[in-house]
Amino acid sequence: MDKHNASASIHTQAKGSAPLATLMSLAKHTNRCDWQRSLKKVLRQLGFDRYLISLGPAHHNDENPLKGVITSFPKPWLEHYCNYGLVEIDPILRHCRHELIPIFWAAESRGARGRSRHFWEQREKHGLRSGLSIPLRYEIFRGTLSVAFDNGQITEQEDISNTRISQLFMVVPYLLAGMRHHLHTAMPVRHDLTPKEMECMYWACAGKTSWEISHILTCSERTIDFHLLNARHKLGSVNRQQAVGTATASGLITPPSVVPCNSHPALYDSSRVDCSSKKQN
Repeated sequence: MDKHNASASIHTQAKGSAPLATLMSLAKHTNRCDWQRSLKKVLRQLGFDRYLISLGPAHHNDENPLKGVITSFPKPWLEHYCNYGLVEIDPILRHCRHELIPIFWAAESRGARGRSRHFWEQREKHGLRSGLSIPLRYEIFRGTLSVAFDNGQITEQEDISNTRISQLFMVVPYLLAGMRHHLHTAMPVRHDLTPKEMECMYWACAGKTSWEISHILTCSERTIDFHLLNARHKLGSVNRQQAVGTATASGLITPPSVVPCNSHPALYDSSRVDCSSKKQN
């Protein structure tokens, strides 16, 4: 390698790296504006000026599909995405909700058909032809870290072996550590659960089945299922486990202390159930 190429290689490596101290800044509990500035700095040091980060409930029916999203993607694309309801056919969103492996846009678009092909074509028209999306997971939340590759920045032959790409994966745990501080305040949760629904959710949080809860609260198993179903709908959850996670994360219920497995359900005092967001006595 000649001196010119060696110098260029060193410059590229320096530009495509982020010091540990900079990554740690993402994990700090700072206000949202300061945190977003740190995020922008980190991604720019890695060479990614166009990015999109989302993390929220796996299922929600908000009218604004970009609510809570942090992005520097082109504004015309974001407006097009909302105006034409592309959230309904977004293959990146679908992939990141159900998979754990990353998705490379160019490779995915080549094999796309039907509505998915239309989606990729629309992205290309707005300058988002090549890039990478990494699925994000935190408790009941799902999301994505997406970055666009500038023309000639990263070739398909390099893919994951590129220094910038490998360091992008290192950003993920620091990113999640920082985002968790903003999640619960940003996620609206209904607080209109009835006392019975709160009781049922409390014991479901303790790992009790509907049959066990029916004995604890001295009512039918069918009644317990009815209350849990109502609570699930109010919390916007698709199953009991997700409803428990949402209620716990939002402070609606406080996880109970460990209860001995061999204790008889009838011995539990349901009057001790914490139906507020306060701790038990």
